[in-house]
Amino acid sequence: MNTTGIKRPRPVTNSTRVLAAPPKNSSTNSRYFFRTNKKIMKSVSDRFLIWIDAVGGYLVCLQDGLTIGQARPGSSVDIPLVADISSKHARLKRQGHEGDYVIDPIAQVFVQNKEIQTPTLLHHGDIITLGSAQLQFTKPHPLSASARFDLLGSSRTNPYADAILLMSDTLIIGNNLANHVVYHGEDHQVVLYRQDGKLLCRSDQLMNLDGVMDQSDGELFYGSQMKSDRISFSLEKV
Repeated sequence: MNTTGIKRPRPVTNSTRVLAAPPKNSSTNSRYFFRTNKKIMKSVSDRFLIWIDAVGGYLVCLQDGLTIGQARPGSSVDIPLVADISSKHARLKRQGHEGDYVIDPIAQVFVQNKEIQTPTLLHHGDIITLGSAQLQFTKPHPLSASARFDLLGSSRTNPYADAILLMSDTLIIGNNLANHVVYHGEDHQVVLYRQDGKLLCRSDQLMNLDGVMDQSDGELFYGSQMKSDRISFSLEKV
């Protein structure tokens, strides 16, 4: 028999296959992350990039203590800036139940055009200058301890991000100006939150989470993809 031209089914490999539905012997009330490659299921630990369609990309930092410095090969700083600054220019610390943020200068730092010499509490709207880099600090949501750094002028991060999100317990994406990430679309809200050492999300609209349809909540991993009728995003390890 001549089999030339007959398309044979490709073998299923243990790589990046995503199942569209739970196995038949699984409970429909359980949450599953349907990927066959366990390496892809690595839990989110300290930093990640979140790419939100039609909105932008954001560097999300989960740690309470961070270092800010120059982006260079092999750099170990948490917030690497492409700018004329020191390799480690300042420390940032989140403290207390209200999520107070304190910046501690290692090199020359200005807050609201005033040079600081000691750890200084940041306030909503403060402009911070580190060498040639400028950032604006905001805490958009009154009920969340998470904060945001917006890059001013030619300042940028490496890898590139539109802003830096300092995530405490929750991070809110929606069309309200008080959200940490604002998109201009129909009313819809997605909340990323931390619980028992995991990063999870919940949505007020049903979503496709890592290939599993009609979810309202679930755990996020490096490489996770979420899509709803109104917004979609993906996570990437830094």
